[in-house]
Amino acid sequence: MKRLIIFVLLTILLSSCSKASNPDQALYEGPPKDLLLQSEDLPGAYLLMEELSGQKPNESLKMNSEEPQALEQYLERTGRIAGWENHFMLIEPTQTLPGFILNQAVVYESAVGAQNALNWPSVQVRETVENDRIIGDAMTLTMIPFNAPDNSAWIDYRVEFTYKNLLGAISTFSPEMVAKPDYALDLAELLFQQFENTLNP
Repeated sequence: MKRLIIFVLLTILLSSCSKASNPDQALYEGPPKDLLLQSEDLPGAYLLMEELSGQKPNESLKMNSEEPQALEQYLERTGRIAGWENHFMLIEPTQTLPGFILNQAVVYESAVGAQNALNWPSVQVRETVENDRIIGDAMTLTMIPFNAPDNSAWIDYRVEFTYKNLLGAISTFSPEMVAKPDYALDLAELLFQQFENTLNP
């Protein structure tokens, strides 16, 4: 009886160690397109801007770096497989909703690769926004002010997060008087739920 108990305990211990040493279990292997939010998921009447949306293969990436090896280094460190992005435009203007929304999903070979991508230095100088919410395994919330073509002041709030071997991103572009980080955070939360439901049906 004692041997049986010891055997059962060893089996449980080895099983838990195996799971702990393999954090990349249940990685996503499908197309990133299937992970994205659609216009009906957004809090208003938005139109998909098809000319700007679509697949973002590795060959299309621009690192905006003077180093010719920058893209090669990024792909090697992150193991990026494929990406997709959807651009949406508000078609019924309001005084509360973002004028434009960018939704992105990228698949990497491993969770470590996705984390490396999240931590990759940005070319744009973006300001980190303090935030109490946690989305996914790790996340960042940043903002950057800019001027629209009519010279009005706008703000881009951007949430990026990882979940296993996935990186999700939401950017909201709004006039300064309308812009709030909560819009980007709420949509990022919705995107994270999409990731979770897809990987854990």
